[in-house]
Amino acid sequence: MKPFLAGHEDLRLATCSSDQHIKVFDKTDNDEWESNDMWKAHDSAVVKVTWASPEYGQVLASCSHDCSVRIFEEDSREPINSGKRWKRRHIISDFKGPLYDLEFAPSHLGLKLASIGSDGVFRIHEALDPNSMNYWTALVEITMLSTPPKESLQSCFALSWCPSLFFKESIVVCVLDDAFIYQKDSMGKFVRAAQLPEHKGLIRDVAWAPSMGRGYQLIATASKDGYVRIFKVSQPSDEASNHGFGPQGNLTIPELNVELLSQFDDHQGEVWRVSWNLTGTVLASSGDDGKVRFWKSSYSSEFQCMAVVSAEERGEEAIEEV
Repeated sequence: MKPFLAGHEDLRLATCSSDQHIKVFDKTDNDEWESNDMWKAHDSAVVKVTWASPEYGQVLASCSHDCSVRIFEEDSREPINSGKRWKRRHIISDFKGPLYDLEFAPSHLGLKLASIGSDGVFRIHEALDPNSMNYWTALVEITMLSTPPKESLQSCFALSWCPSLFFKESIVVCVLDDAFIYQKDSMGKFVRAAQLPEHKGLIRDVAWAPSMGRGYQLIATASKDGYVRIFKVSQPSDEASNHGFGPQGNLTIPELNVELLSQFDDHQGEVWRVSWNLTGTVLASSGDDGKVRFWKSSYSSEFQCMAVVSAEERGEEAIEEV
């Protein structure tokens, strides 16, 4: 363990909007959220904002329909709410279409940023110098679709890094109604290691759970087909884990073991978001029913709904114990 300055005393929150702006809020000792700053970040709707690990400073990245990813860093010398506190350090413009998702890698993997857009290309960029946000280079560029989807059709793309220190560098990438896990092989290349089955509609969101000592990984997906799905992912046994070369001479890695643990259609409609708690023991999902549902694993490793929160009610009345 090594100490570092987080740059703030408590929690921070960043939001993005179709008005092209990003807002940052700080939580006070009175459990209230105070505005830190607001600024015009893009030239079109901002669809996602993500924080880098605080050991790299106060850094966030955003993606937009203007076909760019932008990196911002806080300048504490500027006054709060001046519109100048968050400096744009870099613009990544390798993309050929609107962006859908992006996420910083866990800090032990370095300052890397994964993204995917409507062109169906999954990319990873890395800061050449973690002490400077001004220079980024492309590490990975994998074409996921032979032809991009038509603009007239609904499409969705999402990704999530594996946060575990004890699992090979991995990321799950969702393209339309397919989800694939990519792992880095011994040659340093990302190769497809598994597919998450059973989806019958667009995958709206995906979340890789913190492992906290488990001998396997958990991945949750939210789908347009109305289901929340939870998958168990593990490395193959030693006997099956020998690396070899494929027919084209490319290095292959053993396929991961994937098992569908649970699937639920309690939202009775499209599911939009899934998110794990810090220990990876509780999953939250939200859907078209206007409710957030919390799922927890039992002793038999089966996930069950433990509570439901309604957006239409307030206070204790909004929570339904299950």
